[in-house]
Amino acid sequence: MKRLIVNADDFGMAESVNDGIIKGHKEGIITSTSFMAGAGAAEHAAKLAKDNPSLGIGIHLCLTLIKPVSSPANLPALAPDGLLPAGPFALMTRLLAGRIKKREIELELRAQIERMLTLGITPDHIDGHQHVHMMPGVFDIALKLAKEYNIPAMRRPVGYRSTGGEEAKLRASLRMLEKLILEGISRRNRRAIEEAAIKTPDYFFGLAETGTLSRDSLINIIKYLPDGTSELMCHPGLPSETLAENDWGKGWGTELAAVTDKEAKNLIIENGIKLASFNTENLD
Repeated sequence: MKRLIVNADDFGMAESVNDGIIKGHKEGIITSTSFMAGAGAAEHAAKLAKDNPSLGIGIHLCLTLIKPVSSPANLPALAPDGLLPAGPFALMTRLLAGRIKKREIELELRAQIERMLTLGITPDHIDGHQHVHMMPGVFDIALKLAKEYNIPAMRRPVGYRSTGGEEAKLRASLRMLEKLILEGISRRNRRAIEEAAIKTPDYFFGLAETGTLSRDSLINIIKYLPDGTSELMCHPGLPSETLAENDWGKGWGTELAAVTDKEAKNLIIENGIKLASFNTENLD
């Protein structure tokens, strides 16, 4: 049987992102989302989550780009200027150099989960902004917290592939280094995830299409979807000045148009694909 989890990342980043995700859930194929507890529109997202209980929701652990949930005074190495590192490369460099203490990472990630719970949302899965939850020095902490807070599932970004089309193949080749790194890390982490009895989907799609998931790319993914449970990562949003300043430009609207496309929805039905969310029943 083919199952597809369509997970929208960055719930809480901006109100226009939140509204786009809800639109994609109500009118399209989005079944799940990932909550950024430390982002500027987190409270707005929490209210929408309560109003839309059919939408699965997980914690989108974040160690880059935004203000920490913990007090910066308690994160002298992780957020010395009051902000988390500028990106995953900066984070990894500082981790490998021993300039960031693991206790600060755990303090911040724990604070993000606690804030989500305080806002009345229980996460059904765990993943990471820019896949930081898989990163050496972070993964063991993320796994520990998943077990401690009884979060039953985790994203494992491995097994994605180009699904056809020259544009998709070009994007996949440009992301080959990222693909190889993520797959290597994910393979190394797989045994620990299984031993912790944390569930993961069988396949992962959407890396090559990050910020550019088009209708045609989505239809190709649906056509070539393998048996088992697959996760498709997407980043939809409504137009706004906030998103216009983001490096992805118009990508948010492109992705929203894709996940609400009628042909894509019909193709899912025609191919006998079951839309699912992150829970143990769908991942067994």
